[in-house]
Amino acid sequence: MFKLARLSALLLTAGFGYACAQNVCPHFLLDSAMVVNVEGQFVNAQNSRTNIYVEWRHHPEALDSFFIDIPTKSFMFVTAGEYRYMRYNSPKVKRQLGLHHLRETIGNTPLKLDDLELLANGSFLCKDSTDKRPNILPTAFSNMWWSLVADTLPKPRKVTMKGARKEARTFNIGAWKDFSGVQLPTLVSLSSENYSGNLWVRSAYPIEQITKDPVAEKAKEFNLRTPKLFRKIPVEGKREIPLILKLNQEFLRD
Repeated sequence: MFKLARLSALLLTAGFGYACAQNVCPHFLLDSAMVVNVEGQFVNAQNSRTNIYVEWRHHPEALDSFFIDIPTKSFMFVTAGEYRYMRYNSPKVKRQLGLHHLRETIGNTPLKLDDLELLANGSFLCKDSTDKRPNILPTAFSNMWWSLVADTLPKPRKVTMKGARKEARTFNIGAWKDFSGVQLPTLVSLSSENYSGNLWVRSAYPIEQITKDPVAEKAKEFNLRTPKLFRKIPVEGKREIPLILKLNQEFLRD
């Protein structure tokens, strides 16, 4: 058992080193600062019905935050690509996360923390010039998902994700809709061998309008701050993120 665990760790380390050696070409669902409210309803692997509510605040030049409500608890997930943490409001606990934590399931839903990470940071490897399959996107740093295959780009109707433990799932997108000048998928069905469900984009709007949305009232209890210390604008196919040591003491203080 120990040898198997050690071999797995070596393979993960080698894979991470390979990804670091490649250029990262982020593929963002959003290119502007927006708030997206999503509702999900699922039948999970335990054949139980469950739901999730997510408020996603996307900042192209700063930290992304996700306010998550699930039947068992509510929490905030914050990520900048090389640095991420979760904050629970009751009790007030801050939990820093490494890449291996991204395999964790969000409550009893089929969604993973890695799903949020990919949405926020769009970390995919750059395409080789000889690769004639633009619809296949290999992930760069994901510990859960290895590839994303779209039937067509930039607005696919079907997306398949494959990853660890032979897990695979398919998203079928009913339609794309304009939200304040940004195209987003509306009704999305999710299916795999072990679960199924649907995701709806309830609303999406520029982040400057956040005080006008009643959903934002829930976020006040978290006392959210958005320090602009992590840059997420792709530069020549790469994503520049300053070292975590540049964080100031006020941001690190609980």
